[in-house]
Amino acid sequence: MKFKISILLILLLLTSGCVYYNTFYNAEKYFDEAQEIALNDANKPTNNAIQKYKKVIKKCGIVLEYYEGSKYTDDALLLMAKSFFYIGRNFTQVISTLEDMIKFYPDSELVPEATLYIARAKYEFRQEDVAYDLLHEFLLNNEFKDHHPEALQTLANYKLRENDFVLTNYYLNRIIEEYPDSDEYEEAYFLQGKSQNDAGVYDKSNEIFLNLLKSKVTRKTKFDAKYYIAQNYLLLGEYQKAVDYATKLLKDEYRENKISRIRLVQARCLAELGNIDDAVAILEAITVDNKRTSLSASAFYFLGEIHFHKLKEYTTAIEFYNKVKNENRDSEYLENSISQSVIASQIIQYYNPTSKISAKELINQQFKLAEFYIEYLQMPDSALIVYNDIIQQENRFKAAIDTLQIQLDSLVVIIDSLEIADSLMQITMIDSLEIADSLMQTTMIDSLLQTTIPDSSKIDEKEEIKTRKAELQAEYNSLRALIENAEENILLYQEEFIPFAKFTKLWLHKKVLIDSTEVDKIFNELQSDYPDNKYTYAAEQFLAGKDSIVIATRKHINETAQYSNAITHIETQPEKTVESLLPIANDTQHEYRYKALYGLGYINYFLLADSLSAKPYFDSVLADTEHTIFKTEILKFYNGENFIKISRLPFIERMLQAELDKEKKEQKDQENQEEKKEGEKILEKLPDEKEEEPEMKSPVKGISNDQKG
Repeated sequence: MKFKISILLILLLLTSGCVYYNTFYNAEKYFDEAQEIALNDANKPTNNAIQKYKKVIKKCGIVLEYYEGSKYTDDALLLMAKSFFYIGRNFTQVISTLEDMIKFYPDSELVPEATLYIARAKYEFRQEDVAYDLLHEFLLNNEFKDHHPEALQTLANYKLRENDFVLTNYYLNRIIEEYPDSDEYEEAYFLQGKSQNDAGVYDKSNEIFLNLLKSKVTRKTKFDAKYYIAQNYLLLGEYQKAVDYATKLLKDEYRENKISRIRLVQARCLAELGNIDDAVAILEAITVDNKRTSLSASAFYFLGEIHFHKLKEYTTAIEFYNKVKNENRDSEYLENSISQSVIASQIIQYYNPTSKISAKELINQQFKLAEFYIEYLQMPDSALIVYNDIIQQENRFKAAIDTLQIQLDSLVVIIDSLEIADSLMQITMIDSLEIADSLMQTTMIDSLLQTTIPDSSKIDEKEEIKTRKAELQAEYNSLRALIENAEENILLYQEEFIPFAKFTKLWLHKKVLIDSTEVDKIFNELQSDYPDNKYTYAAEQFLAGKDSIVIATRKHINETAQYSNAITHIETQPEKTVESLLPIANDTQHEYRYKALYGLGYINYFLLADSLSAKPYFDSVLADTEHTIFKTEILKFYNGENFIKISRLPFIERMLQAELDKEKKEQKDQENQEEKKEGEKILEKLPDEKEEEPEMKSPVKGISNDQKG
């Protein structure tokens, strides 16, 4: 009997060991691996990390389902909940799992950690007040004293996110002063320096970080501290110190994902020190190495800043500022890039309102700023100021035309006077030559010839007049072109910019500011000043209750025109069409993006015979869950991996198929017609004698045909 009990105990131990080594051990291993993977650019776990967290959840589920009651059940519940938390998609699941753990295992040593994660999940679930209450109660519980530093650090992190630097430093100081031997001490010290950096107190931040470097901290923390020291020197204007610190750190840093942010600091310092070429080269490399990230967005912003402030190349600056939003919509420089772009466009218009740069390009920057005030900042009054400024800008072009016309009139007077002078000189020279000819008959010819034949100075003077006339004519032509350009811009303001600005003002007063008086006033202005304009029609539709037109009108018109222009020469100039379609395909918000992607694949494969270039465009369309019409077309000649050999272009195949269908229909119709004729011939050949027909009843009153007679 004892032997059997011993065997049973051994089996139980082996089963318990199996739970740990084969299941829970692997769960912990996957969790640790996921934690080691750096967050992505949006501070979210990468797909690789998420897959590992999912494996953790699966393994923990096995422990809970098949080994219920084992000593690892509470561990499995906590680890599963933590995995849900870091995936960041189901905080209610985190909370319910941890509450179950505490309910069923109240004496577990993991209860303090579970309680902290409940508070963290509440905070992420937008229940901040509940989270703070839980954390403050946690700090009052002496049974959780060993975990108090972790709670204080959590509170400090949240206050730092909320830019409450006073409370951030209060919680961090408590860790540093009360728990110097805790695991949280090092991070608390580091966060204290970072909080001063975030608060803009850069000298204090450097003081903390320089002291931190003297402490026994990990290499990772030291390198992160050095990065902030370099950044602080940059923001304090000590550019040489900053660039020296950044350059040295680049030689030591071992983490690839940290290199580009250090190079960004280095480039900014070099630009301030006047080393523009090197700064631009570094920033451009960052944009290539970190596409579609906050780093590339930052690099494009500072490229814009260099061209704006250092090189005074405002048009190029606008191009770089515009790329910030495309790279990362959450960039910290998004608002500044839009504002700077508007300022650059206004500088161009102010100093050269007749610039040959498209007025549409320049004014679009201001529309973007207004939209930014509405969509991101909820500041409709600021948007109205922008729209009013756009409406007033037409007068600048009118004033510019008046100034240019005065200059043009003055030039005409000067040119006319030169024409007269030139004519008089021509007459004088002819008269002088006639006198010289008659005097040649006399004995005094030699002496008189010296005084009467036009000398070289008069010829030079004539050449000068000719040259001056050519210069003035060129200036005249230039002024004339500028006037024509300004007139075209005025036309754009009258047909597009001002009506749209008024229309959007009307929408703001109706939907946001609820001002019916202003709505009526603007609508009357549109009807009286722009009766046949598309935006006046849009306003009528909007006031009639058709809200959707407000969103679609301008965006749809612009994007439709852009796509139509791009494909105008698809057959004759495919390379040019590719260049025009690329910006549309790269704009994830563009209405015609998938048409452009399909078009790029189509042109490369069928017109340029470049299947390698076509493949990624077709793959992008096939990966999308919508736009089935394009997917259906692509699948006719590309299955997602290989191209299916076809002998003709798809549209030719369709055309030939339609022709074939038409021929089949015509043939069938002809066969039916022939069958009908054959039937008629057979009827004609039948004998005249017919069988006696049954008596037919008239539909009227049931009388037979014979009776009716």
